[in-house]
Amino acid sequence: MTTMSERTVHVATIDDVIRQITWEGHKHSLHTLNRPDIGLTMPQMITLFAIRAAGTCRMSELAEVTQQSAGTLTGIVDRLIEDGLVGRVRDTDDRRVVQVVLTSAGEERLIRVEQARCEDMEHILDHFTLDQLCQLEGLLYLLLDGIHNQPGHVPLHER
Repeated sequence: MTTMSERTVHVATIDDVIRQITWEGHKHSLHTLNRPDIGLTMPQMITLFAIRAAGTCRMSELAEVTQQSAGTLTGIVDRLIEDGLVGRVRDTDDRRVVQVVLTSAGEERLIRVEQARCEDMEHILDHFTLDQLCQLEGLLYLLLDGIHNQPGHVPLHER
C-alpha cells in the first residue's frame, strides 16, 4: 500500500468514527435532555444557551445564531416562557423592540444540563489514562483547528 492510499484509508476511517460519535452523541444528548429534572428538547436547549451567551437579544438575532426560522423560534421561546425559563423585556433604547432574557430558573436548568453532561463525559472517558486524556485533548484541538481553517468556514458568532 502506498503512503497516499494508507492516508486515504485512515481519513475514511476517521470520518466514519466521527460520524458514529456524532450520531451516538446526539442520541445520548436527547436521552439526557429527556431526564425529568431537565425536560428540554434539543432546540430548546440550543435556544437557552444562545440566550445565555447573548445576555439579552432580539428574536431576529436569536434566529440567526440558532439557525432556526423565526416562526419555529417563536414557538420555542413561547414554550420556554410558559415554563418560566425565559422572559420578554422591552429594549431600553427602543421600547418598540422586545428582547428575550434567561430567567434564574432557565439558568438553573442550564446548570443541570452542564452537570449531566460533565457526569456523562466522566463516565464515557473513565477507562482512559491521564496520558491518553491529554493526547486525546490535543488531537481534538488539532481536529477543531482543521475544521475552523476549512475554506468557507464561518464561525457561529460571525453568522
